[in-house]
Amino acid sequence: MDLEPDSWIGKGPVMPAGSAIFITVAALLMGLLLNAPDIMATARRQEAGWKRDLAVAAAKPFDFISRMLSLDAPHNAIDTALGRERVVTSTTLLAALPVTTAAPELTTTTVTTTVAVRRVISATDPLRLFIGGDSMVGQFGPMLANLAEDSGYIDVTEVVYEFDSGLTRTDFLDWPARLREVSAEQDPDAIVLFFGGNDAQAIQIDGSWYDYGTTEWLAEYRRRVGELMAELVADNRDVYWMGMPIVRSDSFREKVATMNQIYESEAAAHPGVSYINSWDVFTGPDGGFSEYLINDEGDLVDMRLNDGIHLTTAGGIRLARVALAEIEENWQLP
Repeated sequence: MDLEPDSWIGKGPVMPAGSAIFITVAALLMGLLLNAPDIMATARRQEAGWKRDLAVAAAKPFDFISRMLSLDAPHNAIDTALGRERVVTSTTLLAALPVTTAAPELTTTTVTTTVAVRRVISATDPLRLFIGGDSMVGQFGPMLANLAEDSGYIDVTEVVYEFDSGLTRTDFLDWPARLREVSAEQDPDAIVLFFGGNDAQAIQIDGSWYDYGTTEWLAEYRRRVGELMAELVADNRDVYWMGMPIVRSDSFREKVATMNQIYESEAAAHPGVSYINSWDVFTGPDGGFSEYLINDEGDLVDMRLNDGIHLTTAGGIRLARVALAEIEENWQLP
């Protein structure tokens, strides 16, 4: 008996359920291996604790297999083509990190150094400026670069900001090493740095983790800030260290104020480093946090993002003008 047309239309070979499950699992595993660098970086950037330890342990086998089989090559090639920062997570880098020792006192680091003799800047031989840091650079950095380039006397070599990075978690991104590369490759006359948005978390010293605010944390963080400043000015470069702006959260505000005190005192101890006070730039009429402020045109403008920490584009412009004025005055630019 002939089959009705509807009885055979759309019918064909059917994949066994077991094969479908196998293919799905294989695809998921391949995805994990191809994206292992990002997975490991995400795990390592978490704050210290059992959750981070568990995440790193879970990601480590995929990271190891991916690197052994060079399955991370396509991921790295895409990042390079797009100009993204590659975060190395291999054990070789971690082993190469300098061994740190907490100092017993919290006194300001004292150094003997010579202030660089600033060269004459002109439109044909402009100032070379690098801008870098954590997520706080997001709106500030490009605005400073625009204003600086518009002056006609400054050439911005690069603006780099890495979310979740800072000076606390060198296991995630080693900023001193990154800045050594910048100095060697770009040879900037001046460097603007902005940290603090992600640094109020546990810090690792000699393999042990210390919570923010402990004596060990404060001593180690001060040491890292002071050593980075000393290293940069030793190459006869001007350093402009941005302080954190006032933030909405009362608890985080205390942490920010403590970090700012470290930045400011260490800058004072290192000739060639200028501390830029961002706190007062964003205080409201009552001296506290204010999301909206009056701009130069007399308009009430939203200066801060909803998180109460980062800047809007208008806030970036506001702070960029302050930083640029300091740079122009130091270098006697028109």
